[in-house]
Amino acid sequence: MVRHLALFDEKPYKSCLINGMVLGSDGRKMSKSLKNYVAAPDVLDKYGTDAARQWAAAGGATGSDIPFRWPDVEYGRRFLTKLWNAAKFVGAQLKDYKAGEKGELQLLDRWILSKAEKMTQKVTEALEKCQFNIAVEEVRNFAWHIFCDQYIEAVKDRLYKPEVYGEEKRKAAQFTLYTVLYRILQLLAPITPHITEEIYQNLYADVVGQKSLQLTSWPEPEAERIDEEAERDGDLVVAVINEVRREKAEKRKPLNAAIKKLRIYAGKSKYANIISENKEDIIGTCKISQLEILSEKGKGRQVQGFPEISFISEYS
Repeated sequence: MVRHLALFDEKPYKSCLINGMVLGSDGRKMSKSLKNYVAAPDVLDKYGTDAARQWAAAGGATGSDIPFRWPDVEYGRRFLTKLWNAAKFVGAQLKDYKAGEKGELQLLDRWILSKAEKMTQKVTEALEKCQFNIAVEEVRNFAWHIFCDQYIEAVKDRLYKPEVYGEEKRKAAQFTLYTVLYRILQLLAPITPHITEEIYQNLYADVVGQKSLQLTSWPEPEAERIDEEAERDGDLVVAVINEVRREKAEKRKPLNAAIKKLRIYAGKSKYANIISENKEDIIGTCKISQLEILSEKGKGRQVQGFPEISFISEYS
C-alpha cells in the first residue's frame, strides 16, 4: 500500500487524476483561456494542503472528471478542525492511561470497535481499487459522525466520573478512544498526511515506536472485534440518545439541560432489556434524573430507526 498519494501539487490540477480532468464551476474543462481557472496556490493558502487533498480524493474515482468547488475544500477544512478538536479531547483523557489497558468493555465500546474494523476493510478495498472518493468518505463519515458525534458524546460522563461508573469502565472508554483514533489516523494518512502526522507525534509516536505514521504498517481488519450483536444493540442505544438530544435542540434547550424524568416505551421486552442494561450511558449523556423503561408501546416522540420505541420527557 502506497502511504502518500500524489493527489495534489502546485501546478494546475492535471496531476490529481489519471485520464480525467478538473472542471471549472461552469462545468467545462478548467482552463485559463476559458477564465474558469483557479490557481492551486490560492487554494493552498486559504485552506491548506490537507483540505485540498481531501477535495482531490473525494471528487471521484481515478479516471473520472471532477468539478472544482470551493465549498468542497471548505468542508475538508471543517473536517480537519473536527478531527483536531477530537484529538485534543482524546489526548486530555489519556494523560493517566497506559497503552494496552483494556478495562471492562461496555456495549458502546464494542459497538464502535466493531464498526471501526468494518470501516477499515471498506477503506482498504477502496484504496486498492484506486476508489479514493469511497475511501475518504468512509473514513470521514465514521470519524465525524460515529466517533465524534456519537461515541465521544456518549462516553464523556463515564470518563469524567469514575467514582460513579468505576475505574474499569473508564479505562475501557480510554482504550477505545486510543484504539479508534489511531485507526482513523492510519486510514487518513494517505489523504491528509500533515494533520495525521501531527496528531501521531503528540499521542502515539512514543508508544508505537515508529518515527513517522507513514512508516507504520497498514492496519489489517481484526475479525475478532467484529460483533454484529453489539452493533445492533449499540445502534439502538445511540438512536435513543440521539433522539433525546435532538428533542432538546428542537426545544432550544442546551444539551446539558437536566431532564427531570424520561419515560421510554420500548415496544417489546428485548428492546427494554437492551436499554435497561445500558441505562448508565443514556442517563449520563442525556442528563436524566429519573429514567423509567416500559416494555409496551406508548405515546410520545418516536425514535428514528426504531418506530416501536417512543419516549416522553419532563423538564424541571
